[in-house]
Amino acid sequence: MQTDMVWNLLTEQIEHGWDESLPKPAPNPDDLYRPTLIGAWAEDRLVGGAFVMPDSQDAQALVSLGADKAAQAFERSCCMIQGIAVDSEHRRENIGSEIKRHCDLWAAQHDACLVLSIPTNDAARRMNEKAGYDVLPPQVALCVEVTDDDRTIACCFPIDGVVPDACWAFHIVAQPKWVPLAVGQGTVKGTGGHDDGNGFTPRWMYRAVVS
Repeated sequence: MQTDMVWNLLTEQIEHGWDESLPKPAPNPDDLYRPTLIGAWAEDRLVGGAFVMPDSQDAQALVSLGADKAAQAFERSCCMIQGIAVDSEHRRENIGSEIKRHCDLWAAQHDACLVLSIPTNDAARRMNEKAGYDVLPPQVALCVEVTDDDRTIACCFPIDGVVPDACWAFHIVAQPKWVPLAVGQGTVKGTGGHDDGNGFTPRWMYRAVVS
């Protein structure tokens, strides 16, 4: 019942939604690192929620490049916040920022080091900035560099352009445990998919080795 309540709140309150191919996560009583719904409650009333998951979608870009090991490590290293919502009667109470911090903690507790989100309006961008995220300009590609055996692979993920103000936001919440990692931005624009870095040089904003 609680899972249904959080899912319904997210579906109703998030203006642009998320990838419709993503199913509603099942309850996660053992707190495994898998698609999970997080609820914020006040006096037994749901006031906010979030949808978090390993970034398996972007990891597929590495699979398509033949970098299976890097894809697995990236999926373990990166958590995607698919959405955060706050009940309309509890806006401006800092609940969204608290949920955002809890998502970061959830990711770090599961040995992820990078948390991603895609704010789609000014309020969401401000919430990300307040939570310590690096927010890229609208329609600028997020670039990630990982290693697969002895080769280094740079993948860039453009914003699809459907929502004009959409942008990438990222936060480093721990030292990498699974793979050396670099994160930055590029100038690639497109209608989805990924770009493997050919033809441009990403501007790296963060780089770390495995701890």
